[in-house]
Formats: sequence, structure tokens, C-alpha cells
Amino acid sequence: MTSQAIKDLIEISQYAGGRVDYTQGGGGNTSVKDGNVMYIKASGFKLVDISENTAYVPMDLKMIREFLCGVDLSDGKDHEAENKKVTAEATLQTEGLQPLRPSVEVGFHSVLKKYVIHTHSVYANLLTCSLNGKDIAAEIFKGADFGYIFMPYIDPGFTLSVKMKDAIEEYEAKNGKFPEVIFMQNHGLVVTADELERVKKINEEVNGKIVAYFGLKDAYRSVSLKCVGENKFESQTPTVVDFVKGSPLTKAMLDEYPLYPDQLVYLNNVLAFAPEKMQAQNGTVVYNTNAKEAQTLEETLFAYLFVINTLKAKGLGISTMSEKDVDFINNWEAEKYRRSLSK
Repeated sequence: MTSQAIKDLIEISQYAGGRVDYTQGGGGNTSVKDGNVMYIKASGFKLVDISENTAYVPMDLKMIREFLCGVDLSDGKDHEAENKKVTAEATLQTEGLQPLRPSVEVGFHSVLKKYVIHTHSVYANLLTCSLNGKDIAAEIFKGADFGYIFMPYIDPGFTLSVKMKDAIEEYEAKNGKFPEVIFMQNHGLVVTADELERVKKINEEVNGKIVAYFGLKDAYRSVSLKCVGENKFESQTPTVVDFVKGSPLTKAMLDEYPLYPDQLVYLNNVLAFAPEKMQAQNGTVVYNTNAKEAQTLEETLFAYLFVINTLKAKGLGISTMSEKDVDFINNWEAEKYRRSLSK
């Protein structure tokens, strides 16, 4: 019999993963806690892939929390290696469930409330990818019934988990309540709550307020691809098609504005190492790959262009990842693994 926690995980995953404006490709993750077990999306899978017996991982919540809360970043240890070891040990093997690797964000999920929805919402990323994002958030969410924090860019994985834990504790000490919304610069949005309906309600409210602020109602549509041959798909998404009519899509263009990790994983690295997969010329974008990877590439490109175009149209300064941040993502084994699953 499927537990209520797993049913809830499926519900919030289908809810967030079913919208291309909230998640693209294998981006984003969800989790639900049930006693000492935390069920979290598996790395590289899409949120909509989660079902009763696939695409999620049960974790020993106590083990993950105790490790994260006991870390001293100044002790000179190789915390990334130690974190990888603890994560593997905390992964619970369950009969009938395929052994998978949990999301790299398992650490920060462990210190949040019962339900967690982490997305790469194009609306939230209008704030997190803008130099003015923190000020705009203060204007939009003044008087909201939830607390929020706006974090600077931090390398995802272990370091982000520790810094998020510290930021939450600092917010709680100052405000006397838990922040249910977390904006991560050049990354995305996290919403957490102890009630299923509340976590969805807050997520809708956050995105809805940003849409209203920017005047974006009905501005974002689903992507559309046309099969034009074996393992050959052509973009039919207006924003993508219109862009390539006026500008060539090149790695140099993408490198000029490195907005967030998904862009690097799914776009920049494809153009760098397998440019034949993604060809933008003569006003068309053609993906020479399987349907799954073509869909991921198109979703990621559409989201990227939407954020860039909207910020420029509104006259807002664009926040980009530093060269050091980009190097970390490009050389991180976890992201290479995630990219491999998109195929």
C-alpha cells in the first residue's frame, strides 16, 4: 500500500512539474517528510516522472540533519567528499524501488518544513537574475503572510545547504518565525510548509504576485516541437523562433549571460561539446537528438530567452554567475551525471 507521504510527494511533484514555466527538463526538486524518512526526487529525473515506485529516493532524515548541523566549515576538512559519503549511507534501500541517486539538494531539504517545492520558475528568476531583485521582492511581498529570505548565489549542493541552514536560523532569531519562501540568486525558488495545500498556495501566490508586478499575464506558453525526421525536432515555440530570426544562437551569446546552472548544464555545454545536437540557423532551431533531450533543450532555451528578454524590456540590470561559479558547475560531477540522464 502506498503511504500518504508518497501520495503527497506525487501530488506536489505533478503540480510543479506539469508547468514548463515552473520547471524545465530535470530541474527543480520536491520532498516530503514522514517521521524519520524523507522522500525526495531522484537526481536527473523530471518531477512529472515521480510515481509510486520510481524517480524518488527515501532518505534517513536524522542522519542527513545531524551531519549538516554538525559541520564546521573552518575545520579544513573535505566536506564535499564527506557529504557524498553520508548521503550514500543515508539512502534507504526499499524493496520494489529502483536504487537511485537523490537530488544534490538533499541537505537543505532536510532542514525545511514537511513539504518542499523547489522550482526554477521563470517568474521567480526574473527576481533572482536581476540586480534589482532583492529590492523588487521587498516591494512585492511587503505584508505577505509568509516570511522570506533572499540569498546570494552560492554553489549548489553541500555549501548551499549549510548556508541556507544558517540563513534560516538567523531569520528565525530575528523574526520569530520560519521563512516559508527562499529566493536563491541566479538559481530559483524554494517554498516550504507543514501543510500540503499551504505549500501549493504560497507557491501560487509568490509566482502570481511577480506576474502581476511585471504585467506578464498569459505571457508564457508551453514549448512546441515538430518531428521532422528520425531523432530530428524543429522548434515551433514563437519566442525561440522569433529570436533566431534576428540573432544567431551561439555559445558566445550564452556565455555572455550565464544566468543559472541549468542553462550551463543543458545549453552551454551542449553547444560546446555537441553542437550538432542544437542548430540555430536560417530562422529555425533544430535538435538532432532524441525526443527527451530535445524537449529539455527547448524548455531550457525558452526559459532563458524569456528571462533575458523580459529583464531587458523592463530596463533591469542582469545578474550573472561569476567565472568561478561557472567553473564549479562545469566541473561538478553531480551536474555531469544529471546532464547524462537528460539523454
